[in-house]
Amino acid sequence: MLYHHISLLTRHKEENIHFYTEILGLRFVKNTVNQENYRMPHLFYGDYQGSAGSVITFFAVPHLGHRYDNREYLAEIGLNLPKNSLSYWQERIEKFGVSYEAKENTIILHDPDDVLITLTETQISSLEKNKLVLNEIPADRQIIDIRAIHFYVENPAATIDFFEKLLDWSFVDNRYEPQANHYVAILQSQSTEKTRMGRGSIDHIAFAVENDESLEALHQKALSQNWQVEKLITRGYFKSLYIREPGGIRVEFATLKPGFTLDEDLEHLGETLALPPFLADQRTEIEAHLYPDK
Repeated sequence: MLYHHISLLTRHKEENIHFYTEILGLRFVKNTVNQENYRMPHLFYGDYQGSAGSVITFFAVPHLGHRYDNREYLAEIGLNLPKNSLSYWQERIEKFGVSYEAKENTIILHDPDDVLITLTETQISSLEKNKLVLNEIPADRQIIDIRAIHFYVENPAATIDFFEKLLDWSFVDNRYEPQANHYVAILQSQSTEKTRMGRGSIDHIAFAVENDESLEALHQKALSQNWQVEKLITRGYFKSLYIREPGGIRVEFATLKPGFTLDEDLEHLGETLALPPFLADQRTEIEAHLYPDK
């Protein structure tokens, strides 16, 4: 497993929920808050289980300004589709009035915050039965998982060196592809101007780590190699290590457990504001100060 989740910024919470659940058909698996700023809603989407590798999250910030993807940024979220599902998705996207471009086995579209999304048809038959979202989209048409992310940096060689030394990845033509239908691309940015975060910015990409012991080993390796380690922290639903790669982009490594059923039953994920145990006693104050949608 390569990916754990990807986290972005959105301006309008309800518009965001509509796009990712009603149009893309993902499950709203967790409605919580940014643990660095409790006023900020943190929205999680994924398959029925909220499985690592399927999850896309958004920090909702009203009045968020325009983003400027310049010197260093993440872009082009790739998602995998089952085989023979491309025509279904073209018709579905047209039905919702979303503009798109069809290119070979891929549909290219943008979400309401102008996030570039690609839906690529694969040879995978469908999601596992226990991961299927309970909605109108047929089982053999539902989005499977995260396919790809693209790093845009001033010095791709330095970022590649980071991943090769820390994770023992091997790149071919600036691309790491550990298995079919999953890859990471490191590309040259076209500007030396500083990137400015805004609506639709990707805050970070998170890669999956098996358990706490593996994460701690990675932490020690990163320290010994003198990378820019930001923090090692428990998020409740998983434990996370944050590192800035040489281009300045935040990279997270997150454990597979405990998972999203830590504070909610599987059948009721995302239905109410969820707070991990260490925030539970602050619920009244947190609920009173959440950012409004607009």
